[in-house]
Amino acid sequence: MDRCVSVLANPQLVMSTKARKAKASSHRGTQSRGLRRDVQEAIDRVWPDGIVELSFDSDESYFYEVYSKLSRAFRRIRDGRLVQEREADGGPIWWDQSDPEEDPPDEIERSRSYHLFFISPEGKAFTFETEAEGFAESEFMTEEFEEAGWGEDPPVIQIPGIGRTGWVVAVSLVAPFAVIELGDVVAFEDGSTTEAAVESHEETADGEPIIPEEHFQKSRGARAYKTLVSLRAKISGILEKCGITVLPAEEWRKPAPWLRGGEDTLIGVEGKTIRVLDAFFFEEL
Repeated sequence: MDRCVSVLANPQLVMSTKARKAKASSHRGTQSRGLRRDVQEAIDRVWPDGIVELSFDSDESYFYEVYSKLSRAFRRIRDGRLVQEREADGGPIWWDQSDPEEDPPDEIERSRSYHLFFISPEGKAFTFETEAEGFAESEFMTEEFEEAGWGEDPPVIQIPGIGRTGWVVAVSLVAPFAVIELGDVVAFEDGSTTEAAVESHEETADGEPIIPEEHFQKSRGARAYKTLVSLRAKISGILEKCGITVLPAEEWRKPAPWLRGGEDTLIGVEGKTIRVLDAFFFEEL
């Protein structure tokens, strides 16, 4: 009875709700014409209210029904190596030289809507040396350092690392889609590592975006690039056999402006226009 009275007493609320739904439907009809049909249908099914959020139970995702087969196939790729893997669930992590029983976490990873693999070809053409700035270990911080004028802060040092170039394979838990993009990972001597990123944001000294595949082909040559392309085809074939569709860059870059990020997601806080990529591959705060 109270519910009926509430509705009847607030006719504007009913009209507002209908108008909001009509408006959202209108936006989908006018702004989503450029999306592929399977992509549009997946978005409408997963986000019927137009809000992208981590509201689903990842344990119930289709992904775990095919994960074992997928992981096993990736590990068996000839002349390829599964270098890195990251689950969707976040939490504390410790680097190789840290003790989880005694040391605090080195990092806290965010939960996200996708499982990530990084697969690299074998061979020197796909490795490189690099370094990053870091701080001297605590055992070097003695009274002699203070007397030398270092102060309370440890001195900055260069930490060597070995990097690998390969394919970043992100598989969405929200819908059976994947993206495959070229990227790098680095393992440093202090035990820290960089994580493969789905999207590259590297730029030239002039501020121009660097296209990873073009840059690799120019710097490493056609033969090495051909090996990369062959590996990508193998990865794509494995995904397709598991019922997972690989989205090309020209598709995942398309905007889906009628969607918005939930309050518990990075895309919601950033307030940027959501793309197809963001609808299926996103992180929580």
